[in-house]
Amino acid sequence: MSTLPDLLRQMGIAKALVVDDAFDEDPLPGDLAIELEEWTQLFDDIQPEDRTALANTYPPYGSTRGDDLRTDETFVALLWRNRATLKSPAVRELFRRYDADKEADRALLGLLLDYLRSVGLACATSGREFEAKSDGVQIIFVDLFLSAAQRVEDMSLSVNGLAKISEARKADPPLVVLMSRSNALPERRREFRDGALLFESNFRILSKDDIHNQGKLERMLRRLAAHYDESKKLAAFVHAWEQGLTGARDRTTELIRKLRLADLAQIYQLLLSAEGEPTGSYLVDIFDDVLQHELERDEPIIDAAIVLNSLAGETYPPPYVPGAPDLQDLIQRSLFQNRARLKLPGALGSRIAFGDLLRAQGTPVENAKRLVDEFATDTVFAALTPACDLQRNAAKRIMLLVGKLRPLTRESWTYGDEGVKTPVVEMPNGARFWIRWDLKHVLAWSQEEIAALLSASRLETVARLRESHALELQQKLLSSLGRVGLAAPMPATFEMRVEAYYPGVDNALRQLHVSALEDGGVCFVGRAKIGSKTEERLALTESACDALIAALESLESTIVHPLARPLFAELRGSSTLLEALERGFPLNSTNAQEWKEIAADNGKVVGFVRRSKIADGDSSLHRQRLSKAGVILTVFPAGEQPHDPAGATPTPEEPAASDSAEQADGNS
Repeated sequence: MSTLPDLLRQMGIAKALVVDDAFDEDPLPGDLAIELEEWTQLFDDIQPEDRTALANTYPPYGSTRGDDLRTDETFVALLWRNRATLKSPAVRELFRRYDADKEADRALLGLLLDYLRSVGLACATSGREFEAKSDGVQIIFVDLFLSAAQRVEDMSLSVNGLAKISEARKADPPLVVLMSRSNALPERRREFRDGALLFESNFRILSKDDIHNQGKLERMLRRLAAHYDESKKLAAFVHAWEQGLTGARDRTTELIRKLRLADLAQIYQLLLSAEGEPTGSYLVDIFDDVLQHELERDEPIIDAAIVLNSLAGETYPPPYVPGAPDLQDLIQRSLFQNRARLKLPGALGSRIAFGDLLRAQGTPVENAKRLVDEFATDTVFAALTPACDLQRNAAKRIMLLVGKLRPLTRESWTYGDEGVKTPVVEMPNGARFWIRWDLKHVLAWSQEEIAALLSASRLETVARLRESHALELQQKLLSSLGRVGLAAPMPATFEMRVEAYYPGVDNALRQLHVSALEDGGVCFVGRAKIGSKTEERLALTESACDALIAALESLESTIVHPLARPLFAELRGSSTLLEALERGFPLNSTNAQEWKEIAADNGKVVGFVRRSKIADGDSSLHRQRLSKAGVILTVFPAGEQPHDPAGATPTPEEPAASDSAEQADGNS
């Protein structure tokens, strides 16, 4: 493994900027916003000679109200610069907290600067006005609250400043480390990332108390540096996309402006009137296609996409912001038109269009003979009659494929190709489902029947499939030959709870209380490399990985089962286990309760994971597994509460090793 200075040089990371209000020469009024009593004392008790001195150096002093003076930047700076010469003790008391915090922060920041210089980085410092100093800087350390008062509204200084830098350097954004003493720092990760226009791989958070921890600093810099190139590739693609959108929009608009009313009249008379298609619906469809064509001709987008093809799929970083990324939102938008589009009819005189998704309303009626009375509200119908027949009202009956809504949960969602499904659909109320289609259940209702059911609120049009997916369903329904393909759906993601254990000397599993595991993990459900078998992988956040390693290293070997001690000793100080956790690892299927091995990159088994909750001390490992039990994890859905050890029922999953510690020592 290369040294950190070598890695930084290899990645072109040479300059750092450390931003903190401790580097500002003068305080701002906001820095003293919480010193209300001190301000009152100052104005009440200031000595006459100080009044005279202030009036001489700041003429508005004598005629300005105290509330206005304490919000005046010039007056606050004047007090600060003359605090040593003014006689009143209230002046020094006003700045007591600010002065102490500033000195403490400067001492910590000095340690940080010394470390950054020791790994080969040229360092600069800045106070609140830091945008101009960011040119040519690859990594920025910035305080979350650029104000001594540390109010929520003070975050805007750092967030807005970094957003300006990100906007100016879209194709080459800097790495960012967000610092603070505040306990709210981890909770602000997502808010800060989005507000500062950063990618997750571009930023990290650092408690100022951890500046003393050079090991943590090194791991953080290694992770940022290792994925710096990939982050820049992603940023360059998004930048090219944004610029391409502007050009494509302008070119499409230029083409649209060339249309004349006479042209539209001819299109309607010679085409649309015969097809029964509304002019507005037709033009929206055409302009969508033209805009896509113009985007596809943008060479910078294509070039950036080609570069993006080289992203390393095997060396990805662990997730940093907790929670499941909303990949389903992307899929929903790619499969369905925007709901506002439903206002545009697909055909004149018709209330249904190709790809419309209808949902049954109400509850089934016993011995029903009417059209929708047998269907519950989990039933949907996709209109798959060819669009041309719908537009011309040529179809006497509308072909409807019947499907069932299924909750979008880990337990009910599958990735495999079994059956026909729509991986995600969002209802008008925001609820999300996936749809299992029944190719053997096809209905044929007339236009009049469907219109009557819609008018009576027995059916509701909840969505409209994009043509590509509607065509695929149609082709699968009509024939297994020549169907139109659809891009494979992205893996689904689900939040999970994670608990950690170690084998005690009696082989009872004892819980490791790691607060960072409260962030949980993300279960990715996708397809295995070989075949169509479903594979599930668990990814932990970076902070959870670090905290879990620290907790394991802090364990006294005497409380660990003797057969597990050699592996614990081997893993201490080694990156093997940390790398295995960061890469993520496969899980057993939802219903499987047995332990699954966690393997390092070299194939060595370093622990076990199981999909169930257990109670502290009430489960054990088989004797043959103890020598591989470097870490033991249990995983369960985020909605379930952690176990209550006081009320837990013993549920050992496997026969416990009956050997005493002395027997185990003799056989190890």
